This record gives sequence, C-alpha cells and structure tokens, in this order.
Amino acid sequence: MILISDASILIDLGFVDGIDVLPKLGTCEVLDLVLMECEHESQPGLVASIKQSGISVIPVSDDLLKEANSLQAKLLSLQDKLTFCYAANTNRIVFAGDRPLRDKCQEAGIEFKGAIWVVEEAHRRGLVQPTELCRWLTMWLSVGRRLPLKELDRLYHLLKCGKVGKG
Repeated sequence: MILISDASILIDLGFVDGIDVLPKLGTCEVLDLVLMECEHESQPGLVASIKQSGISVIPVSDDLLKEANSLQAKLLSLQDKLTFCYAANTNRIVFAGDRPLRDKCQEAGIEFKGAIWVVEEAHRRGLVQPTELCRWLTMWLSVGRRLPLKELDRLYHLLKCGKVGKG
C-alpha cells in the first residue's frame, strides 16, 4: 500500500506529534508543492518532522502540474488537484482530511483514507497506546478538526476514552 498525503492530514498529525506513525502504516509520499502548505508558524518543525519520518517527498513534474491545472473541480485547491491526479496516475491511496478531495476520489473510484483510519490502524497494530490515541482525538476536536460524531463515539468506546469531547 502506498499513500499519497494531502497537507491537512499532515498538519492534523503534526498537532498530536503523530507524523512518525504514517510510514509504519505503509509507504507514504507527499508532493513537494503540497509539503509547502505545511510550512506555518504555528507548527515550525512540521516540515522537518515529515522529512525525518521517512515520508518520501515527490517533485511535481510539469506534466502533472498541467494536468492538475486542467482538472475541473471548483472546490479543490491546486495542491489537492495535484494529489488527486498523482494518485490517479500512479495507483496511490489518497490520505486526505479535506472533504472535497475525498469526495472527488470517491467519485473517481480512487481509494482514500483519513484520520479515523490512522487511529484505527495505529490501535489495531499496537503502534500507539490507546490513551495517546484518545489524546489525539481530544486534541483534534480542540483545534476545530471536524470528525464524524458517530465514528468518534465508536473510537472512544473502542479505545475506552470515555465520551466524545472528554479526555
């Protein structure tokens, strides 16, 4: 399994110091222009963490840029279009937090994963302790990350965190 990540999911994992889990779940890549979106003063070490984690940084080719620019998808940023086109061309699984990108993948029959999947897999494989995963969920809620309440309830029960919104 090879994942191609969008920026939002990397930013979310950066908030909880969970970047290093991704390469343990499968080969993970990020496009260089997408990685640039992760450069922000609120997370000054995020890009370095991504590079150090073993996530491969893939340079965007001129052809990919042209293809992404010609893609008709109003709600997608250029970076999301690049991620989508790259996944379509290379048979990657899109790792995304943005609903429009996930919707576009679903429409095109491209497999995608998100934050819920990371928590489930990290738990199933014993990569991260349940108490730490509960902290991740609580942290994401506190920074305004929208996750489906039904799925959160299920994860809180699985991990024995308590109720949604509580640590």
